Amino acid sequence: MAAVFNETLTRYIELNKKLTELRKSVKDHKEQAQTLEKEIMDYMTQNNMDSISLKDGQIVIYTKKISQAFKKDSIVETLTEKLQDQDKAEDLATSIIQNKKYVTEKSVKALLKKKI
Repeated sequence: MAAVFNETLTRYIELNKKLTELRKSVKDHKEQAQTLEKEIMDYMTQNNMDSISLKDGQIVIYTKKISQAFKKDSIVETLTEKLQDQDKAEDLATSIIQNKKYVTEKSVKALLKKKI
């Protein structure tokens, strides 16, 4: 039983080492992709291009909405401190959350044809 458990521990440690290496590799690849994405975005923007057709699909510039993050509890806490009125703070926090704003961000996305 101890030998089996030792083998399990050894395998677990090896897998963790591999995962660490893979995470580093993924991080490096993501950084390279972001650099290339910025170059593509700059080129497409300078040349008034919304998309580029490729043999395997297309590269498009798209806009996504990103919600600005905040928590109701922290809003209520701050408002209660300032207003000295818990009920009014709750009402204002609810109103703020219901009327939150969005920001837009442009990104490049590869839409590739699926291989059959």
